[in-house]
Amino acid sequence: MAWQRASGVVVLACMALAGCSSGNGGGTGTQTQTAATPSFSPAPGTYSSAQSVTLSDSTSGASIYYTTDGTTPTSSSTLFSASAPIAVTSTTTIQAIAVAAGDSNSAIASGTYTISLPVAATPSFSPAPGTYASAQSVTLSDSTPGASIYYTTDGTTPTASSTLFSTSASIPVTSTTTIQAIAVASGYANSAVASGTYAIGAAAGTPVSVVLSTNDQTQLMAAQPNVSFSANSTDAGTNTIVVDDTQTYQTIDGFGAAFTDSAAYLLHEVAQKSQLTTAMNNLFTRSGSGIGLSFMRIPMGASDIARSVYSYDDQPVGTTDLNLTDFSVVHDQADIIPLILQAKSLNPQMKLLASPWSPPGWMKDPSSMSPVSMLGGTLLMTTANETAFANYFVKFLEAYQTAGVPVDYLTIQNEPLNITSSYPSMGMSDTAQLSLLQGYVLPALSAAGLSTKVMVYDHNWDTPSYPETVLAGLTAAQMAQIAGTAWHGYSGTPGAQQTVQNLYPSLGTWMTEHSGGTWISDQFTSDFLEITQVMRNSAKAYVKWSLALDQNLGPNLTQDASLGGCNTCTPIVTVNSNTGDITYDIEYYTLGQFSKYVLPGAVRIYSSDTPSLATVAFQNPDGSIALVVYNNTTTSQNVQVQWGAGEAFSWTMPALAAATFTWSGTQSGTPVVAATAQIQGSSYSQESGLETEDTGDSTGDYDLGYLTSGAYVSFPGIDFGAEGSVTTVNVRTASAGNGGTASFYLDSMTSTPIATVSLPVTGGWQTWQTVSAPVASVSGVHNLYIVFSGGGATDSISNVNWFQFQ
Repeated sequence: MAWQRASGVVVLACMALAGCSSGNGGGTGTQTQTAATPSFSPAPGTYSSAQSVTLSDSTSGASIYYTTDGTTPTSSSTLFSASAPIAVTSTTTIQAIAVAAGDSNSAIASGTYTISLPVAATPSFSPAPGTYASAQSVTLSDSTPGASIYYTTDGTTPTASSTLFSTSASIPVTSTTTIQAIAVASGYANSAVASGTYAIGAAAGTPVSVVLSTNDQTQLMAAQPNVSFSANSTDAGTNTIVVDDTQTYQTIDGFGAAFTDSAAYLLHEVAQKSQLTTAMNNLFTRSGSGIGLSFMRIPMGASDIARSVYSYDDQPVGTTDLNLTDFSVVHDQADIIPLILQAKSLNPQMKLLASPWSPPGWMKDPSSMSPVSMLGGTLLMTTANETAFANYFVKFLEAYQTAGVPVDYLTIQNEPLNITSSYPSMGMSDTAQLSLLQGYVLPALSAAGLSTKVMVYDHNWDTPSYPETVLAGLTAAQMAQIAGTAWHGYSGTPGAQQTVQNLYPSLGTWMTEHSGGTWISDQFTSDFLEITQVMRNSAKAYVKWSLALDQNLGPNLTQDASLGGCNTCTPIVTVNSNTGDITYDIEYYTLGQFSKYVLPGAVRIYSSDTPSLATVAFQNPDGSIALVVYNNTTTSQNVQVQWGAGEAFSWTMPALAAATFTWSGTQSGTPVVAATAQIQGSSYSQESGLETEDTGDSTGDYDLGYLTSGAYVSFPGIDFGAEGSVTTVNVRTASAGNGGTASFYLDSMTSTPIATVSLPVTGGWQTWQTVSAPVASVSGVHNLYIVFSGGGATDSISNVNWFQFQ
């Protein structure tokens, strides 16, 4: 036992000595060196493009052998050569050993390269897949630069070995066929498989009527051949307009203009009687060529479009009439009231709004001649005068009601922030309007038993703080007499309407004035881009200015009173003052593309915009759908409309043209939009904390502007496809502010974001650039939310036009 312990000590000591022999003899052992482990360049990791990997080793004279198939490398594996780097184009694990004479083989070096290429866009089909009565020639396209498209028609999954699509040889489809296609492009992972089924020879689906107007005026509200929906089951793509009548918004009162003093005089006294009946039918009915105007404005007294300066209670210099003893609407009984009565007999659904440009001059400055004192100034804020001011509205409403013209809505001052001595006007601050409503006007209307509701503000989009101040100061009981907010379109952006609407969702929004004019270089385009945006921002009505003018754009106070009435405003119809002939101006047709097909009581429903097309859609009380589309490009566009999830149609729209599509039926399912489509920001279904505005970007008509921290937009039914189909999101942004971030959430804004994109300062609010960020693993169909943050103390973040997943 003693020997064994001694021997154990010897053995342990021997093991501790380098080079000691394992035997019990006294010989000296020889140490064997191990080659260094090979190293990789670049280092293993995740890359967004293919990599060329080189291997190196610090052992003198070493050769490196490697495998990429998962087997253990040996000296019989592939020999690495520095002149031939290992090409890694997809996720690959490289294993390598170093072999050198006199040394043991190295340990195995292992490195995994994950190649996360952007995914090519999914190919799109034209015409859209669906049911057709005759054979079709199908073309495939893809937005990925340099992409080739491969397809199959036999049910197999397409690969890069399938048939290559050529634009010179469309795919003939003569019987029911399913086409599957992928896009392949250098530097991109292959796209998701696009699949489209064409049913040939089946009965046509829901018929669609089409009415077209073009900027060159060769077609003006011209009926086109009907098209038909056909069955559809594919996701909506970049150039598809989605219509979803399950998503509803504001109820529509109508479209119209103003019964100005000049318009009423021209139509009632100057127009040829033989033409007037036809013109009134065309303006106020939907029969034949009629456009069915149904929301009209009445100036209370003189406006700038009038033949003289007058009110309903003019007094000599230095005289007041606080009891309104001399109040009379006799001026309006000559032309205005008779014309309104005729219009209402033609369109009994018509709603009326009354607005004063100025009250009687003595309410502002009794020391001046009455007409002059109506030009500018502010109301004398005394109890007696404010009471007379409130009773002025009561007297007007009662007089009109007695004449058979009940008035639905009232604003207490036209353009309260525009004080001018050129024509009747009066300044009224937001706090003054609040005080007058609370203390005088609303109580007077209530005491008189009048049901007319008041719209606040009645001025431009650029000062939403005005109606916000007025509405915030009213009590709940007073709010019961308030209809909502009235807007004009001469400054600011229509998105301002929505900011106030979001604060007071139980109230309404009306666009009560925006005149056409000679200062507008392209009235056709201006109208369609503005009306669609106004209606998409909760407007219940869109109202032009004077219903009629003469060939000299008068009468007005510039021509008839040597003042400053609008001498450049344009009308809906022109009445020649010499002949009495009535002609129809371009605004008759731009307004008519909406007013003829969108009936009072219609509800706006969801429709998406595309990079080339601005849209707005409505469901009428009878269930029919009206979709207005404007092509704001100089090339024709293939319009693809998807209604719900079940039906779609295609139609080619000329350049700079507007079309109204109408149809009836029941929607099937809810639409799904491919995440890989370019989705316009203006296509949101809900928003908060921003304003849409005209964009200067190369695609799209409106961008998301005035972003505040915490602002968000939502988009339902976004299809991300299979796991790993998208890895990147691109966002189109412009900023001259502080920048910020856009975070993308699925189904809830409290979930973990799948991507957060930095929105940089680009040097201008319309200086656009595309920024990107990686996307976490996601699959399936989700409601998508984008939440904006940053901007610093000023909330000056960024503008956003569109986004797209790849």
